[in-house]
Amino acid sequence: MPDVAPARALVIRRARPGDAEPIAAIWNREVVDTDHTTDTEPRDVKAQRAWLAAHGDDHPVVVAVEGDDVVAYGALSVYRPKPAFRRTVEDSVYVGAEHRGRGFGGTVLARLLELARERGHRAVIARITATNAASLALHARHGFERIGVERETAFKHGRWLDIVVLETLLGE
Repeated sequence: MPDVAPARALVIRRARPGDAEPIAAIWNREVVDTDHTTDTEPRDVKAQRAWLAAHGDDHPVVVAVEGDDVVAYGALSVYRPKPAFRRTVEDSVYVGAEHRGRGFGGTVLARLLELARERGHRAVIARITATNAASLALHARHGFERIGVERETAFKHGRWLDIVVLETLLGE
């Protein structure tokens, strides 16, 4: 019987400054190779650290770590800067391409929703490119409902993209 490496436990924890490089690697692949994000500029490690630092306690970033490897991450971000929207957040979840299909995205999203509840947020919005079927399905499995479509509002890789807007209400 061949040797089989034991499964490594997945740990979800708050992101640290030292996670900037692996987060940037996951992010940059999405920016350059896919239309899963509407961003078009990769981030260097310095920019990724600044992005992490901008996320305070009400808007945490978490990482999924398997062994020593950051395999996925997610964040809660300010939805709109106006005070009336301070209890509404936007989520984002990204899984390293070589780690997809193993449930990491769902684990990260579940933790983000727990953190949103703990911080007193009322609503979580997800804005997902219409071509990103995996993320749309992930959010639906976690109770998000489609509330609209922004038609042809993003231009990336030479084509216009629709953005599907989903929301989940967290209750009182």
